Amino acid sequence: MEGPVLITGANGFIGRRLTRRLLAEGTEVHALVLPNEPIPIDWEGEVIIHRGDVTQREAILALARGKKKIFHLAAVVSDWGPEALYQQVTVGGTQNVLDAALREGAQVVLASSIIVYGNQLQREKCHEELPYGRAFGPYSRAKQAQEKLARAYFERHGLPVVIIRPANVYGPGCRPWVHELIQAMQDWPVIVGKGDNNAGLVYVDNLADLMVLAAGTPKAIGQIYNAAEDNPTNWKQYTSDLARLAGIRPPRSVPRLGTWPFASAMETAWKWLGLKSRPHLTREALNLITANYDIPIRKARQELGYEPVVSYEEGMGQVGEYFRRLG
Repeated sequence: MEGPVLITGANGFIGRRLTRRLLAEGTEVHALVLPNEPIPIDWEGEVIIHRGDVTQREAILALARGKKKIFHLAAVVSDWGPEALYQQVTVGGTQNVLDAALREGAQVVLASSIIVYGNQLQREKCHEELPYGRAFGPYSRAKQAQEKLARAYFERHGLPVVIIRPANVYGPGCRPWVHELIQAMQDWPVIVGKGDNNAGLVYVDNLADLMVLAAGTPKAIGQIYNAAEDNPTNWKQYTSDLARLAGIRPPRSVPRLGTWPFASAMETAWKWLGLKSRPHLTREALNLITANYDIPIRKARQELGYEPVVSYEEGMGQVGEYFRRLG
């Protein structure tokens, strides 16, 4: 890829794989990482590291100088937390990045999420032109606001922006759909419903491929692309496979009836009690784990030549190898 690039959130699960993907192409990579984060050993001598965060406006403006492309991944990724934090980091941080890119004439590849489809994940074919659905928590509200902001910069200022909407990203080191899901299965070993609903998975390297394709395709500017796989794996299979690799018992099924009121009641109780921990179940999480995902990738295939390379079997094999390395 021509010219130096900046990756915000470079030290996250997706950011690390994207960084490695770009380094393999010989790209000069500048990584924005949080002040106290440990740095991967294999970055030494290869990645130019900048300490800070996306809420530091002047630092972001300075960091963007001379960059041709910015991959913006930094965001609060959780289904529970203070609304103000999501607005400050995910939305406010995005505005800082967009302003910096506008000043430099840089292209922005924005990592959004299929969470913007909201309640429509439950029943709709979620193609890129579908309007936003009902949001159930601060994460989905912030992601919708982030996208609106990016689209406004493209429409009003001509800023070259591409929006990528990843499905449920998994792979070695993934926090939400590997480590946290395993912990949840140990603490509360159930899946809601029969588990025969599509899990909407995308392997992290397939996502990185799509982001690089989008950054290198001029007609992608101003467009939105789903990052998914046409993967038929359902939640029962995925959780069972993950449990087997982690050496724990697979979860049992519980009826969906009553789970929405239960999640709402838990959220209300946690807020009333002022608890900082995450409730055992939130409406945001329930929307994701009960959806029967229909996330078409026809647009990415036709316009970008995207084709998922890593199969589910290969992806889970990599997760298994990761567990073996961890011991």
